[in-house]
Amino acid sequence: MKRFARTLVGSLLAAGVLAPAAAAEVAIGVVIDGPWARNQDIRALSRGEILALTEGEFEVRFPESGDLVGDWTLATARANLERLLADPAIDLVIAWGPIGSQAACCLGELPKPLIASAVFEPELQGLPLADGASGVPNLTYVALPDTLASQLATFRRLVPFRKVAVLVSAAMLEAIPDLGTRTRESTRELGVEAVYVPAGSSADGALAALPADADAVFVWPQFQMPVDELQRLIDGLIARRLPSFSAVGGGDVERGMLASLSAEDFFPRLARRVALNVQRILLGEPAAGIPVAFEMRSRLRVNMATARAIDVSPRWEQLLEAEVLHPEIESGAPPLTLAGAVAEAVAANLDLVVRRREVAAGAQDVARSRSALLPRLESALEGATIDEERAAASFGSRPERSLVASASLSQLLFSDPALADLEIRRELQRARELELETLKLDVALAAATALLDLLRAETLVRIQRDNLEVTRSNLELARIRRTVGAANPAEVYRWESEIAGDRKALIDASSRRRVAGIALARLLHRDLAAPLAVEDVGLDDPGLLTGNPRFEGHTETPRRYEAFSEFFVREGLAAAPELARIDAAVAAAERRALAARRAYWAPTVGLRASFESVLSREGAGSSPAALFPGLALPGQPSSGWSLGLAATLPLFTGGARAAERTQADEELERLRELRAATEERIEQRIRIGMERTRASYPGVELAEESAAAARANLELVADAYARGAVPIVDLLDAQNAALVADQLAVNAVYDFLVDLMEVERAANRFDFFLDKSEAEAWFDRLDRYFAELRIPPLEP
Repeated sequence: MKRFARTLVGSLLAAGVLAPAAAAEVAIGVVIDGPWARNQDIRALSRGEILALTEGEFEVRFPESGDLVGDWTLATARANLERLLADPAIDLVIAWGPIGSQAACCLGELPKPLIASAVFEPELQGLPLADGASGVPNLTYVALPDTLASQLATFRRLVPFRKVAVLVSAAMLEAIPDLGTRTRESTRELGVEAVYVPAGSSADGALAALPADADAVFVWPQFQMPVDELQRLIDGLIARRLPSFSAVGGGDVERGMLASLSAEDFFPRLARRVALNVQRILLGEPAAGIPVAFEMRSRLRVNMATARAIDVSPRWEQLLEAEVLHPEIESGAPPLTLAGAVAEAVAANLDLVVRRREVAAGAQDVARSRSALLPRLESALEGATIDEERAAASFGSRPERSLVASASLSQLLFSDPALADLEIRRELQRARELELETLKLDVALAAATALLDLLRAETLVRIQRDNLEVTRSNLELARIRRTVGAANPAEVYRWESEIAGDRKALIDASSRRRVAGIALARLLHRDLAAPLAVEDVGLDDPGLLTGNPRFEGHTETPRRYEAFSEFFVREGLAAAPELARIDAAVAAAERRALAARRAYWAPTVGLRASFESVLSREGAGSSPAALFPGLALPGQPSSGWSLGLAATLPLFTGGARAAERTQADEELERLRELRAATEERIEQRIRIGMERTRASYPGVELAEESAAAARANLELVADAYARGAVPIVDLLDAQNAALVADQLAVNAVYDFLVDLMEVERAANRFDFFLDKSEAEAWFDRLDRYFAELRIPPLEP
């Protein structure tokens, strides 16, 4: 009875008169070209898409008897299709693969719906085509875009060559011999020679069959070659220094092929398209009228490790638009994180290095000022020679030649100016150290902002590149629509114009990325020409305030937000090095004013002791002379000492002391007013930063929701455009809306993170500077503050 029901369902489906509600169960058979490593993945992908689309409307099964794998021959594929078409237990048949698709489109009259998944060129292969559909009852297929010409052109721009070996599965070449014709036509227009090389399951056989004079290799999907043999093939091409281009993409570029222009999501998109065709047929739409055009998004992918290995240097414009693997020689260094960038900047930034030198030099001012209060010991050795006449006339007091040694000791016992100078210089040195701390915070903010700007720029480059690929895929779709008569040449020209504009936007975005990288490298004192690898930052990054679990719930209500803001202001003012630096200047000014007042009555008291010794006296005048016969002057002593204590106090300085006192008082008042003004500015900066983060944080989620909706709308409009249901203007509008929404979503994230960095700088606390105990202590103070205000914990 169940078999009869299935037969009835199949008949009604073939007639196109079955209403969806009447279909209780549908059995789908699948024909696969031959054994392949990815067959199981494709099978699971296809079944998953079909079940997801038909859930709730049909009960779809995939009988094991209806899962047939061929031997890579056209005859076996045809036999398997005929077997399933004749099986009453199967209601719908899918031909997965190019060989089965070729056979399916040549069967003629069909008793039940048949979907061919991979047709390369309907007209060249002589397949049925009418008004963009098959026109054959119960037959529909997926016409893959004819990208061979564009792929070969891209390959040749990437690497100039004269003769290209086209490596193709021997089974596919035998089943679809027209592939060679199409390739020769494409390469003739490019001015190069193409030679087809059939490949089986052996890498050595394929390498041996390559022409000796081939200078490039274009690789079609190697369905018959195991994965390990494919890797040996790729390694062999690299060893021969032959540039290779994969027609199917997948993991070929990761394995070592030079480049590919195929979409990485080709099989998921193809599986979704086949599933949509299944759904449309089950819902009663005639298969003969389902459009066959298929949109395929592609992107150039380049393996720069392979390029370096074979000594190839791609063009700038291609690398700009491409997804580049291994762009630089692997250094082994991890990507730069937000916290790592800040720490490196604080350690290596040249502005900070200069300021540290200033602080070190300023410390010597303190030492020099202190020296005035310490004992001073001096020694002297004086040798003198005078003329003989004056020596003789000195009566022995000034010998013609003398050598005298002396030593002196002086000690300042009390000097208020000297004491004031030492204290003032200590405060000024403290101000220099606090100015260094201020600069550290400024450099940390600059480094964090520069890294976020670089991440923003890189993301915007990716968005512009994705948008360019969408435009390229739309161009390919427009060309397909023109080929099947569903579009006019103007649509193709419009998309070509859009591509030019998108490429210019991508170039601008790439330039902004380079500028952002140079700015960050300068802050880190790195090579400005070397690219930087950076790690993305999320809102839940543990180095951010928002990434700490204890932050949650402190700003959820207006009252809690106000309390949090007040606490943030209080903590910020207490930790502000700008205020502490002004406090040091105030202390220095107060001491200067005190010294100016003491100058009227505080004397300077000093002690001095000296010792002198005459080492030698020679020549005229070295002996005492006789004033009268028998009466000589006493001789000069050979040594002597002295000790003195002095106190000095200026009595009149011409008004200098009064002027200095007035100036010191005015400077003190100026600094006090400056501190008040600085405190206001810091509080203003903190509160403004809080308001900006409060406004920008919700914008992140809203922008992401808008971007998701815009992308979903773009997919719907693109699908409708492919079916000819909407004009090109609608698709352009949808694509532009998706681009703008993606850009806004990216900017929302990084705008909030920059706002967060600004508010943390204003509050003089960067979370990535705090260890775990310091962060916990900060939140403990926050919780105590909330408790003082009697704000209860927020219930979950």
